Amino acid sequence: MSNKDSSLWILIALLVIVVLLFSGGGMMGSFGMGFGVIIMVLFWGAIIWLVISLINAGTKKSEETSESALAILKKRYARGEITKEQYLEMEKDLTG
Repeated sequence: MSNKDSSLWILIALLVIVVLLFSGGGMMGSFGMGFGVIIMVLFWGAIIWLVISLINAGTKKSEETSESALAILKKRYARGEITKEQYLEMEKDLTG
């Protein structure tokens, strides 16, 4: 988890704590109701953010694998694991 993600979760937790502290009944009932709406918006925002983050994480993994075959081939040739002829033949198979 990156620092940005950690900071977001800390901020959400602090907001939840503040809302829970001020959502008591009595004279502050209407004040608490307003925070209830804010909590609902934050909750659904967090759910949407989570879904988008999971989709983006899955997309990044598939992008890495799509270029990896040719990249691995280039690395193997650069390290001297395969000959030029082998490299050209494999590259032709991958791109053709």
